[in-house]
Amino acid sequence: MDMDGDWPLPRLNNRFKVDRRPPGSSLSSASTIASTFASLATPVVAEAVQRARELSTQSEAEGFHQLRVAFRKLRALYWAYSPYLGEEATAQATEEFKRLAALAGGTRDWDIAGDLLKSAQASRASIALLVAAAREKRAQAVVHSQTMIKSDDVEVFLNDVLLRAQATLQSRCNDLPIQAFAEARVRLAQRALRKRSRRAARSEAAHEENLHDVRKAGKKLRYLLEFFQPFIKGAHGRTIKELTSVQNKLGQFNDIAASETLIRSASFNEVPPEVVQESLQWLEKQKCRRMRAASRRVRTIAS
Repeated sequence: MDMDGDWPLPRLNNRFKVDRRPPGSSLSSASTIASTFASLATPVVAEAVQRARELSTQSEAEGFHQLRVAFRKLRALYWAYSPYLGEEATAQATEEFKRLAALAGGTRDWDIAGDLLKSAQASRASIALLVAAAREKRAQAVVHSQTMIKSDDVEVFLNDVLLRAQATLQSRCNDLPIQAFAEARVRLAQRALRKRSRRAARSEAAHEENLHDVRKAGKKLRYLLEFFQPFIKGAHGRTIKELTSVQNKLGQFNDIAASETLIRSASFNEVPPEVVQESLQWLEKQKCRRMRAASRRVRTIAS
């Protein structure tokens, strides 16, 4: 299936069953692998659908950001359950989650780039031209996102793909306990983070790709800990807090690196080339500084 094309969206009469009980009231280490899926997925789906609806009339930065986060969480959840969902079903769903997140992320990326350029403008007045151009790019991204992300289609897609997942899990692991499975998936995510952190730390010079890999692995682990806390032994609040802190540092670096790439790849017909080059030089200096800070945090994880 071409995942960059349209996902088949059957108009289902059934809806993914929403658990109306208070969060955590039905979740315990005695729950089964299959029974926990709906409880974990439902609030994330509800968040994604609500954010998609809001985007049709609103264009606030936070809305686009939270929609992208919701799809990232669903990708992590599908990875966790992939041993029972199967490789093909997992790949199809996660690729569509990724595509939708990218559509929401276009506006968010220009928000970040615009804010960084405003910081540069404080010492380089000429960059004001590029700040204005970035605002226009952001407006174009909003229109594109609103055109491509239809809340009804998103809701039907999510109901369809999650109902299929739930049916598959009920047929394959309806009686298997969640605790050992959840702990095994968390350990695998921990090993992946440690491996990527050590690879990044071994490099004499920091590499953007390695740091990006660490950031993605850290996000996956954090989301899994948040999902599976009711089922696994031990208190993981401190670990989640530490992962969030590391992610913030890596995120600051990623914002600079992504904004530099965004500006290099865009065309600005009304902005003199020397102004664009000036902004890129400023971003490059900021990127080097933030890369050093991010690398220090990664070495801490690796050790």
